[in-house]
Amino acid sequence: MPTITHFIVPADDMERAKKFYAELFDWKIEKFPGPIDYYAITTTAENGEEGLGGGLAKRENPQEAIVNYVDVPSVDEYIAKVEKLGGTVVVPKTAVPGIGYAAVCIDTENNTFGLWECDEDAKMNQCESCGMPLDEKTTSKFDDRYCIHCQNQESGELGSKEQVREGSIKAAMQFMGKTRADAEKMVDEMMPKLPRWRE
Repeated sequence: MPTITHFIVPADDMERAKKFYAELFDWKIEKFPGPIDYYAITTTAENGEEGLGGGLAKRENPQEAIVNYVDVPSVDEYIAKVEKLGGTVVVPKTAVPGIGYAAVCIDTENNTFGLWECDEDAKMNQCESCGMPLDEKTTSKFDDRYCIHCQNQESGELGSKEQVREGSIKAAMQFMGKTRADAEKMVDEMMPKLPRWRE
């Protein structure tokens, strides 16, 4: 039977939230490897055994609340069930490379919850120009290696390196809460690794 496997706590100020939960519950909160601002939370039961795990992530919108993720055998199968039962999918199936797949849904009572499928072979399809995750909404209609932001959807023309860089910096600032300097550093480290810009 599917059960809650982990939770995500959204935060406006990561350091402030980290301090709050570490001091309040004595949770162990450590930076997760990679470029995104994400911290793994380890909880401990009264008997000393490891409890339910979670994560601390940058809040993406003002209404975002704590989300509990339910472990399921197939995110695709459960997305179909959610929709059949009158729920909606607000974040489509997304790969967490080497770990699994996630989706976020809203039930019939307007509660948000997540679906989680463990899969060590999970791979994220990403734009070969900017690195953005690709799904049915963001993939270019001209070339499925690119996103709708890097390839003009009327002409099929690809954006220049400067246009892609600037768009990626703005996205990192808006959606990841990065400062301009941090966003530039992240993008300048990432872009040369992407297939379109490899030298």
